Amino acid sequence: MPEYRPIPAKRKREYDGFLRYAFRPEDGPKTDDDEDDKPELGDRRGLFDDDDLLCVCKHHWFSTRIRGEWHEMAGLSAVASPPESRRRGLVQRMLVDSLVEYRENEVYFSSLWPFSYEFYRKYGWGTVTKFTRYETTPDTLALDTESTGEFRRVDADDWELLAPVLAAHGENYALSIDRTEEWWRNRVFKQWDKDPYVYVWVQDEDERDSPDTNKDDLKGNARGFIVYVIEDGEDGRQLKTWELAYADDEAYRHLLRFVQYHDSQVESVVIHEPENTSLLDMVDNPRDVECEIHTGPMFRLVDVPRALESISFPDEATESIVIGVIDPLADWNDGTFELDPDDVVLCGRTDAEPDVTFDVNTLSQLVAGYYSVEGAERFGDCAIESDDARARLDSLFPKRDVFLREGF
Repeated sequence: MPEYRPIPAKRKREYDGFLRYAFRPEDGPKTDDDEDDKPELGDRRGLFDDDDLLCVCKHHWFSTRIRGEWHEMAGLSAVASPPESRRRGLVQRMLVDSLVEYRENEVYFSSLWPFSYEFYRKYGWGTVTKFTRYETTPDTLALDTESTGEFRRVDADDWELLAPVLAAHGENYALSIDRTEEWWRNRVFKQWDKDPYVYVWVQDEDERDSPDTNKDDLKGNARGFIVYVIEDGEDGRQLKTWELAYADDEAYRHLLRFVQYHDSQVESVVIHEPENTSLLDMVDNPRDVECEIHTGPMFRLVDVPRALESISFPDEATESIVIGVIDPLADWNDGTFELDPDDVVLCGRTDAEPDVTFDVNTLSQLVAGYYSVEGAERFGDCAIESDDARARLDSLFPKRDVFLREGF
C-alpha cells in the first residue's frame, strides 16, 4: 500500500522533475544547468512505494474570509504524476490523504486551481470564482480624472504599504486572503519567469508636505496598487496587469490613468478583474474594450459538520435544517446532518429525512457564496423538499461576491 508522507528537501529535484513533466513537458528533462534559486512556498507531499516516489502535491496554508470572518484554508497545488504512475488511482488516494491531513490540522476548507474542472469536480471541488479579462488600448483608458496624488514604484520591503489596500479591496469579496509577509515578497514581488513592476497610488494629504514624512506615515494614504509586466506580442508591446487593488472608485480611476500613461510604450493593455467590475461603465466607448469571462479556482468543504459549525450565519437565521450530503471522496462527509444555527451552532449526524440534499461540490459553492440557493438548484446538484426548507436555506446562505485572486 503506497504511503503518503512529506517529500524531504534532498528529493526536491526529483519533485521538480515531476512538475516539469506534468506542466512543461516541452522543456525537456531538467538538467543541472537549470536555475533553481527561486524561493519555494508550501509543503511538499507525495505517495511512496517504499522509497519510490509515485506522485506529488503541495499544500499552502491560508487565512481567508468566509461569511465575513477569517478561517484557515488549505491551498492544494502541484498535483503531478509521471506517466508510469497514471491510471492506478494514485492521485485519488493522494487527494484523500490530503483531506485527512487538513482535517487532522482542523483546516475545514480547501481550494485549488484546476488543470481540468471535470477532473476535480468528480472529487468534490466546485468552481467559486469568475474573473474578467479586458484587452484594450491605453488611449481607451483616458478617463476624465484629475491628476492628483502620487504614483510611486515600490519593492518587496514596501509590502506593508500595500497590505491595507488589499484588505480594503478584499472586504468586498469572499475568499480574499490575508497575505503573509512571505507571500507578499515571494508571490507578488517575485514571479517564476520575470519579476513584475509594482506601483502604488498615494493620495494627497497635507502632512505629506512635511519634511519629516517617511514611508510609515504614508501607509494610511496608499489607496491603490498595480502589479504588471510589459511583454512583446505579435502586434507590439503589451502591458499585462497581474493584479489591481484599490480602496475605492477614485483610486481605481487613478490606476487606470497610470496604465494610460504608457501609450507611448505599449500598443495594448490586458487587465484582469473580478467578474463584477465596472470598467465598461467608466470608459467613453466600451466597444473599444474586448471582454472575456473566465473561471478561476475551485473550493471544497473538507469536513462538512465542522465547517458548518465554524462559520457565522445571519442573526435572523435561527431555524434548523436537515442536510443530506453526497461526497465521493471523503466518507466522513457522506450522510445526513442536522444544522442548528441558533445561539451555539451545532451540526451533527441524524437519522431524520433530509430537507435538502446536495453533492459536496454544490454545498461548498453555497457556503462560499458563489451560488445563491436559486443558483444551487439551477446549476448544481441540489434537491430541496419544500418551500419552507428553501426559505430556511436561503436565510442561512445569502449569496456573496467571491474573488479568490491568489495564484498557487
